[in-house]
Amino acid sequence: MRRTRIVRSGGIILLVAFLTIVLSAFLLLTLNRTGIIAFTGGGWLINSYGIISGYLGHSVLFFIPVLFGYFLFFAFLKTSLSRFQSDPKELDNIRFYSGGMEMFITLFFGIGVLFTAWGLQNALVSAIGGVTKTEAGRLGAWGILQRLVDNGILIALWTTIVGGVGGYLMRFAKHFFLGRDLIRFSSRRMEKEKMMFFECFESIKLHLERIEAHMPRTLNLKS
Repeated sequence: MRRTRIVRSGGIILLVAFLTIVLSAFLLLTLNRTGIIAFTGGGWLINSYGIISGYLGHSVLFFIPVLFGYFLFFAFLKTSLSRFQSDPKELDNIRFYSGGMEMFITLFFGIGVLFTAWGLQNALVSAIGGVTKTEAGRLGAWGILQRLVDNGILIALWTTIVGGVGGYLMRFAKHFFLGRDLIRFSSRRMEKEKMMFFECFESIKLHLERIEAHMPRTLNLKS
C-alpha cells in the first residue's frame, strides 16, 4: 500500500512538472506569435517551430493544447483501464476519459475546418477585396494568385490537411493502443450487468415463491 502511494506521488510530481513545461512553452509560443517577444538563435527547436508555424499560422496555438489534452487523457484512460479489474470505482473515470478523448479528436477536426474557412475568407478579402476592374486587369491572374498566397491561402489549406490527418491518426491511436482494453472493459461490464440481472431475477423468484407458499395458509385460516 505504501509503495503504491509512493508510485502515485511520483507520477503526480512528474505530471505536474510536465504540465509546467508544456504550459510555459505554449505561453512563449503565444507571445512569439503575437509579436511581444522574438526567438533568436538557430536551434533545432526554434527552427522546427518556425517551419511549423509557417505552414499552420496561428492555428498552431490551438492544435498544440488540443493535442496535449488528448495525450493527457490517453495516459489517464490507460491507467484507469489497468486499475478497473481491482477497483470497480474506475468505471466513471473510464467513461469520462474516453469521452474526453473523443472530444479532443472532434476539436482537432474542428480547428482544421474553422481555420480553413477563416484563412480562405481572409486571403480572398485581402487579395481581391476592394480591387477594381482596372486594378485587377493591371495585376493579372498571376498577381492576384500571388496576393492570395501571400495572404494565407496555403496556410488555410494546410490546416485542413493537418486537422483531417491528425484527427484520424488520433482515432487510430486510440483504437490500436487502447482498443483491446476497451473491448475487455465492455465485456466485463456486460458480464457484471448480466450477473446483476440474474441475481435480481433470482431474488424476485424467491420472493414470489415465499408469497406463493404463504397464500394457502392464509386461505385456510380464513375458511
